[in-house]
Amino acid sequence: MLPPGIFLMKTAPEGLESVHPVWDSDLQELGPWTPLGGGFPVDFLAGNSSVDSSVVVVGACETTMELASEMVQKGQLGEWGAVLCAEQFSGRGQLRRPWKSLPGNLHASIVLPSPPVQGEWAEAMPHLLPLVAGYVVAEVLEGLGASIEIKWPNDILQNGRKVGGILIEERNEVSIVGLGLNLTDCPKDVELREDHSVSAAKITIPSFSGGPVKLLENLVNRGKNVYAVMLDEIPPTRFTAMVESKLAWFGRTILVREGDDISYEAVLSGLSQNGGLVLRRGEKETVLYSGSIFPL
Repeated sequence: MLPPGIFLMKTAPEGLESVHPVWDSDLQELGPWTPLGGGFPVDFLAGNSSVDSSVVVVGACETTMELASEMVQKGQLGEWGAVLCAEQFSGRGQLRRPWKSLPGNLHASIVLPSPPVQGEWAEAMPHLLPLVAGYVVAEVLEGLGASIEIKWPNDILQNGRKVGGILIEERNEVSIVGLGLNLTDCPKDVELREDHSVSAAKITIPSFSGGPVKLLENLVNRGKNVYAVMLDEIPPTRFTAMVESKLAWFGRTILVREGDDISYEAVLSGLSQNGGLVLRRGEKETVLYSGSIFPL
């Protein structure tokens, strides 16, 4: 198992510094980079970081999700371990839609801890995990001064525009969160799929200056604490109410699409206890578990 720290794998700092100026500044700040030693492969270089977990940085990969899963299976990454890359060849989002990975942005995957085995969260976590991931990311970013909304179930919005997305996959009974954030660039409307619900934008984080490596360091360290406090102090019933306060378009009329053939307008009324979206249509309430929502 890799020790806590930030490590370059199969790449040298010089190979990443030219990707984007924010990579250059991050790698300079975290240097000098020296061989990890201790019996680990020579292709790991260790930086100077106070991160609580193992964060592995690579130049390019198919997806950080695939690489993180592979490293978990090899016993190299544990809970809250993470993989960050400068470029993804096959990045994807919800429903396996392509995710455009632009230089300078954050493309990472984080290994989540095993779910609780007792208490209220033991039963609730499998249903609420996508919202838990969104909540943790939002709390960390808000702690850095960013104003964030969660577009159910897995998008990160700021000022009504998409600045990031979250994807959760389970690999061999291990949950891994894929996270993309538009730090330095964002896709233009013409580059988005035809039925996109909101335009993209670069995220503004007032109390943070740095690039993807430094931001992931914050997300892992602070996210770990947010998650622990949530489990210890916030029961699932209160958690859903807290996430409601972060929901995009809460209390507003939205357009809902279920599959290719069903669409209707409804008021976004909140969240059910198992993470579904509560919608009000006239005098009736329904719960949406799968579908897309759009602002009106």
